[in-house]
Amino acid sequence: MKKAFMAALSLIIAIGATACSNQKDDSMDSGYDTGHIEVDMERKDMASEEWKDVLSGTWQTASIGYEADGEMQPEYYVQFEGLHIKYGHMKNGEYIIDHTDEVSNFEKIAPGRYILQAESSSGVQYTLKTAESDNDMLEYYETWNEDEFPDAYRGSSSLSRCE
Repeated sequence: MKKAFMAALSLIIAIGATACSNQKDDSMDSGYDTGHIEVDMERKDMASEEWKDVLSGTWQTASIGYEADGEMQPEYYVQFEGLHIKYGHMKNGEYIIDHTDEVSNFEKIAPGRYILQAESSSGVQYTLKTAESDNDMLEYYETWNEDEFPDAYRGSSSLSRCE
């Protein structure tokens, strides 16, 4: 009896897990998709001219991380290339990449305002959103869920364009 009950329970859990994994998260009413973009063609479309114009140049984190050549440097310099966010440092005027995160979604949410969702190699999902008052500032939220933005804002990880 116990074996039959455990087998039935295992089957119910397996079916439930499969069904849940196939559902899209509709909990956000922000108008942008919170899931990974699975289709390569859709991801390639993000690397359009508008993408390049909005994210061109070198950016820097708000936090100060180290001293080089007698000057304090930001924790990271950041460059956007294709569907990747490259975090690195400057050494003797050369950009040295430390790590790269993958862009999952990039979307225009209002005139001059954009939202970008990315994921680190360690699985941290985060959002960069154009600041309302400054197109050269990307606010950092350590979540993809807009409802959690007030608690997930990290000013020190936000980016400002430095070129």
